[in-house]
Amino acid sequence: MTDTDLVPDSLWALIEPLLPRHQPDPRGGRPPIPDRRVLAAIVYMLRTGVPWRLLPAKQFGAGSPTTCWRRVRDWQQAGVWHALHRHILDQLRRDDRLDLSRACLDSVSVRAKRGGS
Repeated sequence: MTDTDLVPDSLWALIEPLLPRHQPDPRGGRPPIPDRRVLAAIVYMLRTGVPWRLLPAKQFGAGSPTTCWRRVRDWQQAGVWHALHRHILDQLRRDDRLDLSRACLDSVSVRAKRGGS
């Protein structure tokens, strides 16, 4: 599988603008591994259920499993996943393809502090 199989152009077009830009290291060093390759390895892990330590990151040109894990962490801290979720919901709403008539929330996904609404 290639990174374009796991991260098609249409998906990449949604995600790329949301990703934080890499700041050059003033000390030099290797350039960062491209985000699309790392994302492909992450998608592979999610689709197959392989644990982080067994992720074949090198096969995707994504460095190591640790590199992939760090990107997930950094992207989470930068709000990438939340922004992507909002963007997809907005797009579905614009296309009139979002049906919330059967939506369900529970205390695991939406916390009601002190019995609040």
